[in-house]
Formats: sequence, structure tokens, C-alpha cells
Amino acid sequence: MPIPYMGGAFPGWTKKRAVKIITQSVVDHKTVETETDITLEIIAQPLPAAILAKKTEDERTWAWSLLKVKGNTILKSGDKVDVGGVWLRIEKSSNWSDAGFTSYEAIEDVV
Repeated sequence: MPIPYMGGAFPGWTKKRAVKIITQSVVDHKTVETETDITLEIIAQPLPAAILAKKTEDERTWAWSLLKVKGNTILKSGDKVDVGGVWLRIEKSSNWSDAGFTSYEAIEDVV
């Protein structure tokens, strides 16, 4: 059975936001951060309790968020995203491109 396309539900559920993304890369043995401004159709919500319960005891105390981004925007583990003034660091992604979005688990981070 195919995955239903959820992209049509996103306009009422998400908000178009101008976000900043900081991507890290290694150049000449040094870590270089690149900041990019982009507009995404995104929603940030607290990580569901069922997923949080599977984290280690130490990780459960962190401020976790679940990001859902419409379209084919690919964020990598370690990328930092400014969503509404809160910096979130991507820890894990789930590819739901057949359904029209990508889901990310992220923790609150300091830049």
C-alpha cells in the first residue's frame, strides 16, 4: 500500500518561515561554518513522549523538538537551524519524501 501524500495538508499545519541554517564542513583540516538564509514551510513541535522514552536517561533531559519540513529540503545531522529565535541542532532525519515532507529530531543548541 502506498504512503499517502501529506503535502496538501501542510499549508494549514505549517508556517512559511525565514530560517537560518548553519552547516559545518571541514576545509584544510579546520571546521568551517556556513550560514544560509532560506524560507521553509516548517513546523516545530515537542518530541512525542513515545519517542522520548526510547532515548537514554541522560538524553531525556534535553530539550527535544520534532521538525517537519515540506518538500525536499535536506538537512544533515549536525546542521543548526534557527526556528523562531531558537537554535536547534539536527540529530536524526526520517525521509518521508514520498509523503511530501522530511521529519527531523533536533535538540536545542547554542550558537
